[in-house]
This record gives sequence, C-alpha cells and structure tokens, in this order.
Amino acid sequence: AARLPRIGIGRPQSAIGRNTVAAMQSGIYWGYVGLIEGIVARVRAEYGAPLKLVATGGLAPLFAEGTQVIERIDQDITLEGLRLLCVRNPAPSLPSRIRAELE
Repeated sequence: AARLPRIGIGRPQSAIGRNTVAAMQSGIYWGYVGLIEGIVARVRAEYGAPLKLVATGGLAPLFAEGTQVIERIDQDITLEGLRLLCVRNPAPSLPSRIRAELE
C-alpha cells in the first residue's frame, strides 16, 4: 500500500482501469456509486413509501453524475438545518438582535 500513488477523486472515463491510477480511480468512484445505490435501495425497501434522496456535501455533484437515485443536490442542507435548530431553540441568554440576524 505504501507504494501506491495518491490519486484524485473524479469520474473515470471507463469502469475498467488500464493502469494502476485509472483502476484505483474507477474502483473508488464506481464503488461509492454502488454503495449509494445499494443503501438507497435497502432503505426504500424497508421504509415502504416513496422517498426523495437529497445529496449533500462537496462531492455530491460528482457522485450524482454516476447514478439516477440522487434526485436533488443541496450542498448546504446540513448547515441550513443547524441554522434552523438555532433559530427555533435559542439559548435563553442569546440577545434578540443576534437571533434576528440568524432569521
């Protein structure tokens, strides 16, 4: 493992890598796409009702290119959720002017 090169994450041109770097990139990319699709299929089967998949994070657009299960990308949904929690559950000592800025 120490002799393997560091590689960037990106969508490979082919699923079959013709050299070490291309094979590693393909394995990482398509492995994660398969992981996403597998988990989504299991959750949807277990839940039993329609679900909408929203991907978040810096790599969401990259992996969304490789699958049809991601219906929406919102890179800020986690931060927006934290902001809403803060607004709806303000600390007693939080000045109203700061609370107003968050809203």
